[in-house]
Amino acid sequence: MNDKIDNNLLNKIQKKTIKKKETAIYGLYDNHNASWVTRINDFLIDHSGISLKEKSYFFHLMAVMIDAGIPMLRTLEVLSGNTDNLKFQRVINTLVYSTSGGQSLSDSMARFPEVFTETEVGVIKAGEVAGNLNKMLFQLSLQLEKSHDLQTKLITAATYPVVILITLIAIVIAMMVWVVPTLIRLLSEGGLSEDQYPLPTKILLAISNFITGYWWAAIFGFIILYAIYKVYTSTPTGKFQIDYLKLRIPIVGTLMRKVLVLRFVNLLGILLDAGLPVLKALQIIGGSIDNELYKLKTWEIIKDVQVGGKISESLEAAPFLFSETVVQMLSIGESSASIGSISQKISIYFDREISHTLKRLTALFEPIMILFVGVIVGLLALAILMPIFNLTSLV
Repeated sequence: MNDKIDNNLLNKIQKKTIKKKETAIYGLYDNHNASWVTRINDFLIDHSGISLKEKSYFFHLMAVMIDAGIPMLRTLEVLSGNTDNLKFQRVINTLVYSTSGGQSLSDSMARFPEVFTETEVGVIKAGEVAGNLNKMLFQLSLQLEKSHDLQTKLITAATYPVVILITLIAIVIAMMVWVVPTLIRLLSEGGLSEDQYPLPTKILLAISNFITGYWWAAIFGFIILYAIYKVYTSTPTGKFQIDYLKLRIPIVGTLMRKVLVLRFVNLLGILLDAGLPVLKALQIIGGSIDNELYKLKTWEIIKDVQVGGKISESLEAAPFLFSETVVQMLSIGESSASIGSISQKISIYFDREISHTLKRLTALFEPIMILFVGVIVGLLALAILMPIFNLTSLV
């Protein structure tokens, strides 16, 4: 059944030859004498992104074609016209050029660290050495697809509260700019002075005056704070402190730790199954994980393993980062010489845990956001209606 599906997919790929193909090759393409329109277009193409889904599809199609016996060079030539992403077309064209000159696929991919991660290059290199490149490509495609699904789940879970907050902020700003000045003018015409305003109305008026009169200062202050934040997080100490604070956020920090553990064990399982030594796999993970605490811990694990220690024993010393479940399962994997397969099972477990956590968070955020919006609306209504009642009493 799978062979039939792959053959149909292969036929579909090979028929897609009508699509316009980007022919530029990085290192050879020169646009210095081109028009400014072309140069701007090239800049936008070169600085565009390549999604996990696109890479997953690319690796899967490559695995299918190589498994069908199609040479690597021909495979890359076909795949370069199979994507609508112009930057990805240029990258694949460059891979075609490099491999046709005798360079390995992994070395060609290593030229694009912003596109292919160190993990992906390591898996490809291991597949080339072991002679099972198609198998490694299938695994890599599956791992990227899982990462894309996880990314989609996280974005979906964050969309609801973010949209509510943005909408609420927009409504509040609109009220401060248009509604409150009109209200104050009506109250003044009715004979109510500012000294007679209730406290909520005075606070509302102060906020309105600041937004209408000093909006530029608020924007400037935000830019300054953002610049300070970027400078601070660009230092090793600052990035470490910020990453630590993120993991300490109630509820959200727990979810972040689960996501990082999932990535750690998932990468470990894939790299070990690809045939890489434990130390090399850990070094790749240490260079690719995006949290300073987990990165530091990974390099500590490497030092422990180099002197004959076990991964599980090193993880046991960091219960905040790695739960007892992970430690115990990896200990079993080390005892049975099956760390790769055990790591994959742990990743499946954490993937389910993250899905359940996201469902619980979504269910929790909805009443919290409704309560928060209700409180803000109530305070605004109170600040607006109280002086109106005072005005009617004067009349």
